[in-house]
Amino acid sequence: MVYGFGAYFTLLPGTDVSSVLLIYGFPISILGFALSYAQLEPVPCKITKAAYELRATQMTDIQKQIREDTTRYRYGDEQHLDEALDRIWKFGRAGNPPKKMCPRLIGLREEVIDGAYTLVLEFESKLELSVWEERQPKIQSFFGPGVIAKIVQTEQGVDVQLISDGSGAGRGGAEKKDVLPPLLPGLKARQQQ
Repeated sequence: MVYGFGAYFTLLPGTDVSSVLLIYGFPISILGFALSYAQLEPVPCKITKAAYELRATQMTDIQKQIREDTTRYRYGDEQHLDEALDRIWKFGRAGNPPKKMCPRLIGLREEVIDGAYTLVLEFESKLELSVWEERQPKIQSFFGPGVIAKIVQTEQGVDVQLISDGSGAGRGGAEKKDVLPPLLPGLKARQQQ
């Protein structure tokens, strides 16, 4: 686009293509700015060697999808796991916390706890631990079969430990379920593979 302006005002060579550069350069620049504005950075993920070795044999499909979705760039979402948190917490509805109290995912860890693969979701949260503990059964059922959810308070907020229970449930994708929300409004919900 800059070259198009320079060529249009004959400061640079190429006056014959300057109009094309301006016509197509402007919308492409606007689109680029919009995408960079809507970009959501990936969440950092720490992993131990023992967890990496257990990942292939114990990780459930939902744990895998959470790890893959949160450790890549996203566009158009306010935060990682935004729709999942809204379904678990039902923000803004009677008897539930307001939307401004929504926890924010700040990191992931892959660990081994009691010999089981564990995906730890690190949240920055203003909510009290007792409120999290009330939602623990909902969190466990939301993140599917084959997972035990535990809530642990930390300095930054709360860690949600998704511990593989070793039953093999939730692995292999034999049963197709809606797992996480669609990538864009109007699209179907994403399903396990």
